[in-house]
Amino acid sequence: MKPNDCRKTTVENNVSPAVAANADQIDESPLKLVSKQFLCCTPIRSIRWHGLLEHELNWDEQAALLDATVDHPLLQRYPISVAYQAAFLKFIIAHLSSMNVEHHDRMYENYCAMLSPGTELPLDDPSIGLSYKHYELPHGQGVISLKESGAFVSDGTTGLCSWQAAKALCEHISNNRDDFHGRNILELGSGVGLSGIYLAKCYEPSIIVMSDCHSSVLTALKENVRLNFPNAAPVECDNPLVSLLLDSGNTLIGVMDLDWQYISASNLSQLIEPDVIVAADIVYDHTLFPALLSTLNYIFCLSNNHCKFVLACTERNQETLNEFLQLLITAKFRINEEPVSPSRHFHWDSSASNIRIFTISRAFS
Repeated sequence: MKPNDCRKTTVENNVSPAVAANADQIDESPLKLVSKQFLCCTPIRSIRWHGLLEHELNWDEQAALLDATVDHPLLQRYPISVAYQAAFLKFIIAHLSSMNVEHHDRMYENYCAMLSPGTELPLDDPSIGLSYKHYELPHGQGVISLKESGAFVSDGTTGLCSWQAAKALCEHISNNRDDFHGRNILELGSGVGLSGIYLAKCYEPSIIVMSDCHSSVLTALKENVRLNFPNAAPVECDNPLVSLLLDSGNTLIGVMDLDWQYISASNLSQLIEPDVIVAADIVYDHTLFPALLSTLNYIFCLSNNHCKFVLACTERNQETLNEFLQLLITAKFRINEEPVSPSRHFHWDSSASNIRIFTISRAFS
């Protein structure tokens, strides 16, 4: 069944769409598929090898595996976590040993180098554990490189890593291109910028403003936007809450300090009147719900209630999510639950979490 063949369900039905664990991948070699997972630091236990390790790897095949992973040219300038690379090599070495296969010399050379004292990442602030991850885009559209944390909580915030819901949102966007192409898009709780940068790179919105309110997150977000749009021209903006505004030629890309508690003082309308709001994993703390609801009301009023809100979230606590959805219904929002598309265009582990995606609009009487 194709993703768009799934029927939408309203939240009142309380029916979550099934998530297929094994999706039909776009036709790529097993080595390419493993490389994609490695570059974005998929947990070793979760890597799908697509038959790559089912036979004995000769030296040329081992060399090709190394070239696609730990010796990938992208890592020379933007290295992923050394600890992750070492764990990956340890797994490969153990697997080859179990098959009595002679290891390529570079296997041990790389592994020993990573275990050497003083192996550090060339990052501005290693104290909060940031390293790079790389997300290859579908159809040869390039790669998104992000500086992010490997820890769920870092520097007092959860916003310094890319969560599964953000990856699921990217897949949803891939399957609903017309809903985002050429639009004015505001992202709430952008974190390190995966979803927003993906939109800006692949779907050419007229403008996309990525927002957050934590200083460390905003710093990482700005760096990631600059990293992924090195040729974009800076644009002047009078709003002091807008710390970065770039013109990529097709899209205006902004980064904004947007505190939901003070949304009315943000002068948001000077920068954007959103057609679409997007967010991933912002519904996890019920104490934030009043400010988030006020923010949504404010933004919907800017568009005369004609915008829509696409929300992806990991259902960690059903009561917490239901509380937020009920608040939306009480505030006269209409909620449609969308099918969660399995990983096809954008790599993510669709079996790892209970992801739910909603399209929220204003309910007119």
